[in-house]
Amino acid sequence: MGLYRLLMHHRLMITILPALIGIGLMAYYASCDTACSYLRGDIFGIDLKYVGVGYMAAIILLALLKQANLLRMLVAAGIGVEVFLVCFQVSENVFCPFCLTFGLMVLFMYLINYERGSMMNKWHQKLIYIFGDAKIPFLDRQRMPLLAMMMIGYLFVCVSFTGSATPAYAADGANVPSYGQGAWELIIFTDYFCPPCQSAEKDLEPELERLLARGDIKITFVDLPGHRETALYAKYFLAAVAANKGYQNILKTRNILFSLAAQKKIDQENVLAAYLQSKNIALRVIDPKPVFKQWSAMIKQFEIDQTPTCVLRFSSAYTRKFADLEHIRTELIPDLRKRFPAIKK
Repeated sequence: MGLYRLLMHHRLMITILPALIGIGLMAYYASCDTACSYLRGDIFGIDLKYVGVGYMAAIILLALLKQANLLRMLVAAGIGVEVFLVCFQVSENVFCPFCLTFGLMVLFMYLINYERGSMMNKWHQKLIYIFGDAKIPFLDRQRMPLLAMMMIGYLFVCVSFTGSATPAYAADGANVPSYGQGAWELIIFTDYFCPPCQSAEKDLEPELERLLARGDIKITFVDLPGHRETALYAKYFLAAVAANKGYQNILKTRNILFSLAAQKKIDQENVLAAYLQSKNIALRVIDPKPVFKQWSAMIKQFEIDQTPTCVLRFSSAYTRKFADLEHIRTELIPDLRKRFPAIKK
């Protein structure tokens, strides 16, 4: 009982801890280099990461100012928002651990600040106030059921939220870059600016060169537009393809583009074109939109929601997805070596 009283006495200050964790989660999510997940969302055009940071900052401010009622109302509204966002993830069948943990922090703040001052006798009143209440500022003896704030939060995000689980190019023919032939196909979904993709492409490069030299497997490259500059790099990858369709040239071009993306030094079209030409990469700039459109369709077809992801398929009889760097290293590459052993000279 003494511990409970202690928690209740200091609950506003305790609330600051999960709020700081929430801010840390969003900061880490923005710079995460373990995998690139493409679950995206915004409220009135503002990325949810920044909305989350602002929300938690407001919670901290109210806690420091000891505005318990306003804090309770804001946290309850956050519960409504989190219900909507979890339902969105369920509907898309894509789950973000950062977002879910952020939601748990909101739930923890709600529980530790729970208070029900209005004791109603009628059953419908008990139902309305079961989720707690808070005193309405500037109104004596008027308390708002937190269920109302939850509903307000839910309705607000319903009309303001825009989200997606699969990235798409803003596009509208040209063919998707593919090399080799055969019933087997390896489709590589990567993003130049995704750190795990940079590692995956480096690990795959000698295997791809070996497989393409065999000529009995089709290898297809799909660039996912997960970062702002990806479309520019993809455009010049396609320009290199148009100028020289040899697979050695393509592997060299991708190696250069991924290295540049890792350095994050070139984001201007003329500079990128000049750099590629200085590395003896011929360019024939074409309209990339038809390929972008086909890439977007493939992203949806194979339900790609993170990079790096590779799909190995045999006609329509066999399809296996390798979704992350570890699975590519420990499962895909050994599988390729087993299915397509080196040709003895």
